Amino acid sequence: MRYKVAIGTVIAAATVAGVFAQSGQVKVVYWDFFGGGDGIRMKQIVADFNKSQSDIQIENSTLAWGEPFYTKIHTSVVAGETPDVMTYHLSHMGAGIKGKDLRPFTNEELAAAGIPVSKFLPSLVKAELGYAKAEGGENKLYGVPLDTHTLVMYYNKDILKKAGLLDANGKPSGFTGIDNFTASLRTIKDKAGVQPIATSSANDPASVWRLFYTLLNQQGGALVRGNKLSTADLATRGKKAVDIMTAWTKDGLISKNSDYPSMIGLFTAGRAAFMINGNWEVPTMVDLKAKGKLFDYGVMAFPKLFDNQKTWADSHMLAIPNNSKNPMSAEKFKAVMTFINYIETKGGVGWAGGGHIPANQDTLKSAAYKNLQPNADYSPLASKNVVLEPTLSYFGVGGPVYDLVGNSITPALVGQVTTDQAITKFQTELIGFDKK
Repeated sequence: MRYKVAIGTVIAAATVAGVFAQSGQVKVVYWDFFGGGDGIRMKQIVADFNKSQSDIQIENSTLAWGEPFYTKIHTSVVAGETPDVMTYHLSHMGAGIKGKDLRPFTNEELAAAGIPVSKFLPSLVKAELGYAKAEGGENKLYGVPLDTHTLVMYYNKDILKKAGLLDANGKPSGFTGIDNFTASLRTIKDKAGVQPIATSSANDPASVWRLFYTLLNQQGGALVRGNKLSTADLATRGKKAVDIMTAWTKDGLISKNSDYPSMIGLFTAGRAAFMINGNWEVPTMVDLKAKGKLFDYGVMAFPKLFDNQKTWADSHMLAIPNNSKNPMSAEKFKAVMTFINYIETKGGVGWAGGGHIPANQDTLKSAAYKNLQPNADYSPLASKNVVLEPTLSYFGVGGPVYDLVGNSITPALVGQVTTDQAITKFQTELIGFDKK
């Protein structure tokens, strides 16, 4: 995944692969947006696929994550110069369908490729069909689900032990319920003398949005009901979520004015007890630990602070651009589906090593995945409580809501506006998006 600093340059995974392609070999252009540990893992999957056979050559490029990626995809569709296959976020699916950027898959095509709809988590299939319905799309899948990624809590066992907040099994204790959670953070600050939680807010509205959306949903709030925008919960549950985040910031319980890299730096340097971040940073921890450069750490599902444990989530998918000007040949389509099948099946556990929860049920149920660490510590509970982004085109990665969060909720966290002002601005602009 990459909800981190955007990659400014296009990185070719196979720099001169096309030059040496064998005669008759089908070349498939693949664009992704993966950086960090999961970018390394995806490049390895591509390399393994290319080595596994000689009929298809994948030419992989990594582009900047977020709005720049989706703008480039839309521009390529308009120009008729698209990649053959690409990564995509479920949360951007509504915008992609509305913009006619995506070619739908039929059930027959997926079955013929060895990845029938029944292989994927029903919740992801249902969500994707919900995005299609909300934007007037066909009752088809526009992306092949690859994973679920969600917020988790990374923790420093040494700091929690010093604060008396580890149980007999070495797991965090005393973090269920908003009052207990806040009290435990204060204990960490007082007894351990470190930042209780490293998080990101400066120039990173995505991180602010994920925490806000989690706190809203755990109170039973929602922003979409019946495929329509609903702002009824914002003045109550939404305001309470911002109040909590603002109070934590004011009391020094979560880091203030920190960006994405500094959040990771605070935690990995041992200067914060927790880090609230996506499970995509698992490989960062695994790799540092393997090199002897990290303390004893753990990863847990985001705790239950209110009536439920719902936690923000999204899904990476594999999709085909809707290139109506230069449609791909039957031979190219078969090659693309062969590649997608490889990622979904043979690459499944390797991709899960990036911290993600597999979308393919065969991989999810496999012994190899169930024994994967530290995934086994958070995946069972986290996978039961994911709440996907709202099914409207202005939400999600690359949509205007991220900028709106940065212009409304983030200023409240640093004391520039009141929470009432933040919620009013957020609600007013949401309604404006909905009327366009």
